[in-house]
Amino acid sequence: MMLELHNISVGDRIRGLSLTVNDGQMTCISGEKGSGKTTLLRAVLGFLPLDGGHISIDGELLTPRSARYFRRQMAYVPQHLSVPDGYTAVPTDYLQLLERAVRSEKMLLIVDEPSEEVTPEKAAEIDRLLEEATQRGATVLAITLRNATLLPSGGRTPSPNTQHLTL
Repeated sequence: MMLELHNISVGDRIRGLSLTVNDGQMTCISGEKGSGKTTLLRAVLGFLPLDGGHISIDGELLTPRSARYFRRQMAYVPQHLSVPDGYTAVPTDYLQLLERAVRSEKMLLIVDEPSEEVTPEKAAEIDRLLEEATQRGATVLAITLRNATLLPSGGRTPSPNTQHLTL
């Protein structure tokens, strides 16, 4: 699913942002805490209204009316997931959530990096799963705090299907 952001503005952090993420491509958004990364994801999910511009998915406008439909086409991995006591069928571990999202076969993944510290081992597993998603043709929009990269680990060459944006 192609994701397009056309000159969008959200709140006071995101102004005039344009971006296209094609099928099988990953875009990594980085920036300092409070720079608007999660705000951007919430706008793409249709949870926050745009102050300007528009978002389209496969050429169809994301609107308050269509947001619910598009969310069913996406897999979303939040920074952290809190569930009420007794809900044991829902994984709360970040890697389990990410793996479930990748295996869901959804063609648009919206991924916020975990709020807890990311060890080199966990970073490598995150990178592997996101690469797996793009290899099967999914579009991935991912947030990272890791030095503007969410790339294959271990010194490997970054995928040509990965682009970066700093907010």
